Formats: sequence, C-alpha cells, structure tokens
Amino acid sequence: MFKDQKIGLALGAGLARGLAHIGVLRVLQESGIKVDFISGTSMGAVIAALYACGLNLKLIERLAQRISRRTWMDITFPRMGLIAGEKLERMLHMLTGRRSFADLSLPLAVVAVDLISGERVVINEGSVSRAVRASCAIPGIFSPVEMGKKLLVDGGVLQRVPASVVREMGADLVIAVDVGVDVGDYKIDHIFDVLSRSLDIMSREINRSLSRDADLVVIPKVSDMGPFDFQCVEEAIIRGEKAAREALPLLAKLEKEGQC
Repeated sequence: MFKDQKIGLALGAGLARGLAHIGVLRVLQESGIKVDFISGTSMGAVIAALYACGLNLKLIERLAQRISRRTWMDITFPRMGLIAGEKLERMLHMLTGRRSFADLSLPLAVVAVDLISGERVVINEGSVSRAVRASCAIPGIFSPVEMGKKLLVDGGVLQRVPASVVREMGADLVIAVDVGVDVGDYKIDHIFDVLSRSLDIMSREINRSLSRDADLVVIPKVSDMGPFDFQCVEEAIIRGEKAAREALPLLAKLEKEGQC
C-alpha cells in the first residue's frame, strides 16, 4: 500500500490512554503500511521514539506491562513539579540505546513548549531521551526541562497531536492518532488527575485544527480510562487496534485518491 506516497504518523498525548498507540502501530504494520515519518507529543513521543529506535512492538507492549511506576516516578519537593523526571529520562536513555536523532533510520520529531517564549518547540536533534522527557513534562506534575535557553514542558499545552509536524517533515499523507479528543468520564481521585484533566480541557479547544492538518484522524475510544490507569495496558492496546482497523477502509480510499 501507498507505494508512491510518504506516510506520516502523528501520535498524540494522553498518558496511559496513549498506550493505544501500540495497537494502532500493530494494525498499520500488519496491513503493510510503512511509516516514513513519525512525530509525537508526551506519551505519543514515548511510543514514537521507541518505535523509531527499532524496538519490536511486542517488546514495547511487554515493557508497558512490566515497568512499574517506581521505575519512572521520582517524587520531589514541589518547586517546579511533583515529579523530578530524572528517573524517566534514565529509563528512556536505556530503552533508546542512548541514541541521538541522527542515529535513527525512521525520521522522528517530538513536540514540547517553551515556557519562556510561550512557543511550540519541535525537537529533531540531540538526545532522543532528553527530548522525550521534555515532551512529557506535564506542567505541575513533571519538572520542566532546561534545554539551552529554553525551559520546556509538555507539547500538549499547544499541540496535543502533532499532525502538522509530520507534514512539515515531508509526509504526503498524514495519519493522526488522538487519544484525548474527549475529556473523559473517569473518576478524579488525586492531584495528578486534576492537573491532567485541566490540560485535557484546555488542549481540546486548541486542537480543533487537527482535522485540517491530518488526512485521517484515528480516535481510539479510551475516554473512560484515567490518565494514570497504566494497569490497563492490554485494554488500551485492544482499543487502539479496533480504531485502526475501522479506519483501514478510509485509508484504502485515500490511497486510491492519491493515485488518481
């Protein structure tokens, strides 16, 4: 499929709901759809980075199932965030094999936001693990990441699903995966839920341009999952697979139109 078109895949933010991206990737892979460019925000950046580093999807799934919160959560005195993020970066450093963007065979870009300038920052050079940590720095939850003169936080503040980024990278056809289109009806139990829900509400309004940036938007039905429901790995992946399979007929139509 799509022999004459470059495919760009944009994976959106969503914490635990972002595990649905694994299911979407699995269906694309099984259908013989080759991804030529990939971008991600927050959890989407994590999955995109691991995939761009060549990790097998089964391995990514096993990692999601087995990595405990203690592996990546380092609670700190809340000067700039409740979680320092150093553990997360060390884990990402190991999983990505200490790769830089220049080492990747699949072009990758991740999105963050600079608190100083208030602008979106697309990162496509330097350390992959450092960039992904910055893209995951949810305001109030994770401490911001200093990168040069920038102070970076979660890209979802301005662009939850970075569809325009893969278009800018050279994609002819853009597939976006949005796991946060609905605010959700999960129970709000603690401060992490409060902060994440607030960001969801804000980014929902910002993200209305997504349909203009993407040729196809895949929306897994995960609104009932809480942002920190990392125990629901299998269910999130299954829902991602289901949404992707439902989108395949439209993908085939887009391919046909692109060949006309």
